[in-house]
Amino acid sequence: MSDDDIERLISERSLVREAFDNAQVAGFWTKAVASYSDARVLGVSADGALQLVYTSCLQATFAVLAARGLRVKSTASHYKAFYALQRLDVPALREYAIRFDELRATRHASIYEPDDDEAEIEARRAEAVRMLGVALPKIRAWLAVERPDIVALITPITAKGLQTRRPR
Repeated sequence: MSDDDIERLISERSLVREAFDNAQVAGFWTKAVASYSDARVLGVSADGALQLVYTSCLQATFAVLAARGLRVKSTASHYKAFYALQRLDVPALREYAIRFDELRATRHASIYEPDDDEAEIEARRAEAVRMLGVALPKIRAWLAVERPDIVALITPITAKGLQTRRPR
């Protein structure tokens, strides 16, 4: 990991070191998968689905950080979570950390701007769902390598969607 950047985030109290067991890391993962699944439900507004995709990105980020023994402080912004993910020495996930942060700006406009073009929001939602459908399996694969004993606890997912959850 980029120790200097991570240490700076810790010193400024945006991140803290914390030991997470596999069940806790899997808890973040389970939330990420559920939010992704919910974002794909027909009938949800484009804005609502975009919020769910964004939430899934954030929860997946929390799972990765927790697997490395890091927690974003509640007083830190979502930007800091995605920035921390970018600073970890995990080249396979860096692209998604950047894309998650780009989605943060889209989500911001979706919430805070009074006018929105429904077709544009739908296009962004669809793109974000596709991106997350690729990112989540890669994050799951990374978690399985980082913590081999976690595999039985983390729900499998494919680009087509949520697979049947394994019993614990």
